[in-house]
Amino acid sequence: MPQYFSLLLAGPSLDAIPQETDFWHDRELSLFSCPSADADYALTALVFKISRNPKDLLAHLRRIYFCYDQRLSEQLYAALLDFVIILEGKGTAISRRMIQASQSRLLVQQCQDLLKTDGQTPPANRYSLFSKGLLASRELVRSRQQTEAQHDYLALANDFIEYSQLEQAMDVLETGINLQHDRPDLQLALLELYKSTKNRERFQLNRQRFSDSGVVLEGEWLELAHYFEGQAS
Repeated sequence: MPQYFSLLLAGPSLDAIPQETDFWHDRELSLFSCPSADADYALTALVFKISRNPKDLLAHLRRIYFCYDQRLSEQLYAALLDFVIILEGKGTAISRRMIQASQSRLLVQQCQDLLKTDGQTPPANRYSLFSKGLLASRELVRSRQQTEAQHDYLALANDFIEYSQLEQAMDVLETGINLQHDRPDLQLALLELYKSTKNRERFQLNRQRFSDSGVVLEGEWLELAHYFEGQAS
């Protein structure tokens, strides 16, 4: 995909295009047990990484490039939209450059929406992480993205468990609970991991952290606290 690479890094000239490096390939994706050929799984891992650290601009760029390379137009639009939102009006030059370099994979209206300069956030789609749920310009509706993201956290955690990567599974569930307070299924899955790994310290730390963040904790948290107290006595 030399034209996109050229527009992004080498300027408008197509002469002397440099050889592409591994700049766009995230080595941390190996932590998610992502087969290189599994595009959906790799993208889920990238999205999860961004949700944990929204200010990771390099991860945003890799997500945009990945969606472009895989010809995922709707996901590409969402990746560009999230990039624009996170920049908060800064970095206009780089955001416009990324949008213009991606226009061959976008609809004309999508490009126009992303390049708006009137201060309004462009309409979102179901793949956007940081939009406020606007799927159209006139109507505020419940974002479909939330439903899909709810499934992703639990599914990703289960995949980690399948490969006996329990620490990573707890990372995923803790992040999911922090972002989606109304997910009792994530809480119960996390509590099972705390109990099976006998990780009392991590349980206590996150119990307090969730409580301070306003997360309504299920009754099972108190039951597990009593269990750990009994183990300690």
